[in-house]
Amino acid sequence: MGSPELLIVLRRDRPTPLQQQVCDQVIALVRAGRLRPGDTVPASRELARQLDVSRTVIIKAYELLTANGYLTARPGSGTRVAGPEHHQGTPTVPSAAKRAVALAPRPPRPTDDGHALWQPWEPAPVLRQADPAAIDFRHGTPALSRFPTARWRQSLEAALAKADDSLFGYGPAEGSAALRAEIAALVRHSRALSAPAERIMITSGATQALDILVRAIVGPGDVVVIEDPSHTVLRQIFGFSPAAVVPVAVDDEGLRVQDIDATVRAHGHDPARVRLVYVTPSHQFPTGCVMTAQRRRALVGWAQERGATILEDDYHNEYWFSGDRLPALAADAHQGSVVYVGSFSKTLFPALRIGYAILPERLVQPFLGIKWITDRLTATVEQEALADFIATGGYARHIAKMSGLYRRRRLRLLEALYECFGAGVRISGEAAGLHVLVALPGLLEAGVGEGEFARRAAERGVLIYPASGYYAQDPPTEPTFLMGYAALTPERITEGVARLAAVRRLRAPE
Repeated sequence: MGSPELLIVLRRDRPTPLQQQVCDQVIALVRAGRLRPGDTVPASRELARQLDVSRTVIIKAYELLTANGYLTARPGSGTRVAGPEHHQGTPTVPSAAKRAVALAPRPPRPTDDGHALWQPWEPAPVLRQADPAAIDFRHGTPALSRFPTARWRQSLEAALAKADDSLFGYGPAEGSAALRAEIAALVRHSRALSAPAERIMITSGATQALDILVRAIVGPGDVVVIEDPSHTVLRQIFGFSPAAVVPVAVDDEGLRVQDIDATVRAHGHDPARVRLVYVTPSHQFPTGCVMTAQRRRALVGWAQERGATILEDDYHNEYWFSGDRLPALAADAHQGSVVYVGSFSKTLFPALRIGYAILPERLVQPFLGIKWITDRLTATVEQEALADFIATGGYARHIAKMSGLYRRRRLRLLEALYECFGAGVRISGEAAGLHVLVALPGLLEAGVGEGEFARRAAERGVLIYPASGYYAQDPPTEPTFLMGYAALTPERITEGVARLAAVRRLRAPE
């Protein structure tokens, strides 16, 4: 097939980076059927000439689109449109085409649809047909347009230059030896966690690590304790296990350890059967609270008394903005009772799909056995490239740059919220991570709930996400929203919060 004409119009008067505009518009053409699987797209040099931009802009856009499954590039056949089965998601701020559909497909669910643990995939605004300039405060999306694609390409090329037959074959289930050694050094430096590479297992994202761990640790009649609130996907992972899943409340100090036994009994289970406790101590999801040192000691002591395993998910492990940072929970003396899980989805890009688990010695062989059966190995070339990226300083430089960028965007969001909503706005989770939890004042008095406010905001081009869906019980008593800021410029953040304030001033329907 020939190359269809790409009807792309770049707006240089908008803050959206040019390569991001190219990504958005290519995805819109794919979803509208104007670009079909197998179609070739113009060479980067030709499209750069047509749009009067640097070739680097087009190369970066094509690489992001390829990494997220919208394009495929093969030597001798050019760059082509991939089939929909390869699509990973939008690699930038979601485009207008993507807003017309659900955030993500809902996974299969068990038959007890009415159970409190089984909420929708993710709370989403009622309307998704926002205009192309919609300001999306979706959490969990890093500033992908700032990823150093050229530097990453160098690491990929370095990995391929050293390649032998083993790199293209079935690698070890535990992962690349080079990457495991780099991760060991990384967590020792950034999280005060000292562990030999032999106890570090590479996985296809943190999600696979959680899935394998629950399979390895729990059985019928056992209990898994999770934080309440928590991510709905997490509830579904644990909900498919043979164990009972019990949500235990979180307060400003983290998981309420003192409530575990009573809550488990209230759900009709024996606290002695708790085998796994899932926590996000460095930045609780979604409240953002940081588990205090006292609460951490209490949790480890509780787990050791009962022979339970603590699963520490450090999903925002590199981004900290306030005061002295506590080390990882797994860094303390815990006699093998803590498993540490991390990933590179937020620090680099989600499509990389590389995570890791740092295990007590007793869990290494069970973990490897399950991984061997389920998928054998994580992608080998990417592991070697990531090892090179870390070893040669690319990762550290990227984290330093993004930490400064996110700090400025976080500050702008906090300032804008206080400027527009006054002292009555309540914000939590601002010490770390890439989102905050925001309770907006005055909505209940105006007769407007979470869902209605999100719908009105979407009508005016702002997408925000109600928090109540993350709670299995006792949701917030006032309208509260999860607001991510990493992918938005300060100008977009300012405009988005101003629009939200304007929405709040509207009268409720009679």
